[in-house]
Amino acid sequence: MLENTSDSLYVRLLIWDRFPEFRGIVLELEKDERELIGGNQEFEVGSYSYISEAFMDKILLPSLGSRDTATLMKASQTVEDLLECGRDSVVEMVNIRIVDYLLGFPERWFEFREFVGPNLAEQVSLRGIYFNFNPFPEGS
Repeated sequence: MLENTSDSLYVRLLIWDRFPEFRGIVLELEKDERELIGGNQEFEVGSYSYISEAFMDKILLPSLGSRDTATLMKASQTVEDLLECGRDSVVEMVNIRIVDYLLGFPERWFEFREFVGPNLAEQVSLRGIYFNFNPFPEGS
C-alpha cells in the first residue's frame, strides 16, 4: 500500500480506510495538531501520533472496554498490516506504541490476545521477556 508515501501518511491512510466510522477522530487530531503549530503552515501529523492518539486511545482501548468484537478484529488486522508493511520504522513504532503498551498493562493484553494475528504474537513473544509476566501462559 502506497510504497512512495511517508510512514505518517501510510499509517493515516490505513486507519482512514480500515475504520471509516472513526474518520472524525483522524480529522480532529489533525485539527488539534494544526492549531498547535499555528494554523496555516504545511505540516504532517506523525505516525506515532496517529497510532497513539487515534488508533490506541480512540479505537482499540475503547473497543476493548466495550468488547466490540468487529472493531477488535479490524484493529488486529490493522496491526498485522503495519507489521507486514516492510518498513522497519513502522515495525518499531508498533513495538513501542502498541506492543509495549499492551504488555505494560497485562489486563489489556489478555483482553486483546484472542484477536491477535501471527505477526503481533511474534512481536509479543520477542518483547515479552522485558515484562514481568508470561504473555502466553500454558493452556490458555
